[in-house]
Amino acid sequence: MKTRKLAVAAGIVSLAVIAAACSSKSSTSTGAAGARTNDGVPLTGAGSTFAAPIYTQWAKDFNGVESGAQINYQAIGSGGGIDAITKQTADFGASDAPLQPDAMSAMPADVVQIPTVLGGIAIAYNLPDVTDPLNLDGATAADIFLGKITSWNDPAIATLNPGVTLPNTPIRTAHRSDDSGSTFVFTSYLSSQSAEFKKTVGADSTVQWPAGAGKDGSDGVAGYLVATEGSVGYISYDYAVSNNLGSAAVKASDGSFVPPSVDSISAAGADLKFPIAADTNVLNSATTGAYPIASTTYVIVYLEQADQAKGQTLVDFLHWGLTTGQDTAGALNYAPLPSDIATQALAALATVTYNGTPITPSAGA
Repeated sequence: MKTRKLAVAAGIVSLAVIAAACSSKSSTSTGAAGARTNDGVPLTGAGSTFAAPIYTQWAKDFNGVESGAQINYQAIGSGGGIDAITKQTADFGASDAPLQPDAMSAMPADVVQIPTVLGGIAIAYNLPDVTDPLNLDGATAADIFLGKITSWNDPAIATLNPGVTLPNTPIRTAHRSDDSGSTFVFTSYLSSQSAEFKKTVGADSTVQWPAGAGKDGSDGVAGYLVATEGSVGYISYDYAVSNNLGSAAVKASDGSFVPPSVDSISAAGADLKFPIAADTNVLNSATTGAYPIASTTYVIVYLEQADQAKGQTLVDFLHWGLTTGQDTAGALNYAPLPSDIATQALAALATVTYNGTPITPSAGA
């Protein structure tokens, strides 16, 4: 019989591949003050493309802390990350949505989900002649992705953007074709704004889109948007910024239009509550200035680690990410976790064990 499964949400990641020499044991020593240090061992992670830039940077920076901790992260989408941790082909999985009941029950042992950073799902577009940021509300965005609004000068868009000259350009939508946490977040938002969208498409990590081009990964959608004038799609805010795409300001619950930014995404994080459940999210935050389509991203690890060296390096890496690594978030257009949420995430990490004993972070981690 399985013991309880801890579900503590973690936000969306993806690490660039860093070549790793295979090693089964870590090298440890004791510093001058008697603190235990760790050289680390290689780890493999897989999942979210949403969080790839932040995990890539964390992997590079943490390698300077533990030289043996060379981390190979495969950005294969949240669904792929969940599958990898379920099949135990990765040391950690990464998802932009908390585990749903079927995924949780499929785990061969208890897992813990740990939030790492906050990000935003931008409604990104390519309209070279429109210099003013566009305003969109949830109902209009839903109709665009349902294929009901087909040109950029449609009255529904024009009404939300007084004084903006909109082109008579066909709208070409793009969406994720892979199993995606970003899709789960975005379709959850649209389903909360449009009864028709909820009924005909629904909220899930894979859905049947009625229109548009399907692309694999955040980079695939971003590449399509860059290459296609008149296109619109949903991608993480960092991809919108790095690809110089427009990002719509989205209508919040108080009637204001809020663009995605580090500050507006961070404001939404105040709504995150523990313990994390399958329906946990920070969408449509009532906090003033909060971006409506914000999300946490999660790392999924086994509560009981089978390999002592890997377990130690994994705990060290995540502890470092939840402390020192938070300073990197803003520069990469993510938002760090609010301090109280980071404290609770560290408490969740402290439940990870080897041979039944909690794994204590090494000095410097």
